[in-house]
Amino acid sequence: MSKRTKTRTAALLGAAALAFTAFGASAPAAAIPPPYGHIVLSVYAGEGTNGLLIDQVELWCNSNGGSHPDPDGACATVDQADGDFGLLKGDPGPCTMDWRPVTAVAEGYWHGGVTDVAFERTYGNRCALHRGTTPVFDF
Repeated sequence: MSKRTKTRTAALLGAAALAFTAFGASAPAAAIPPPYGHIVLSVYAGEGTNGLLIDQVELWCNSNGGSHPDPDGACATVDQADGDFGLLKGDPGPCTMDWRPVTAVAEGYWHGGVTDVAFERTYGNRCALHRGTTPVFDF
């Protein structure tokens, strides 16, 4: 478990203990769980993250939101991959073979903060990015 994951887990457990103590021996019936996932998605021109930042959105899951244009679809797709961006199914199909690389980056947490998300992959062009990750990086 990474230090970042341990810190988040400890913070969540501390908040839960404080809420438990504040409300006596039983937790409140309408307790609101922390968001299941929070991920910042970025697309850079070129290979790696030294290129121009093309676009960036924020994705919150459970409850779905953020600046992503399709948070419901993106959250469902990330959930199907169990938070592992390397397992995104995408939408296979043809793309042109022109080399205009873009790099997709996802950073944040999944499983309520238990799993860190740290994904970076370069695709040959925007079509290949779309085909490999839709609808997650469709923004």
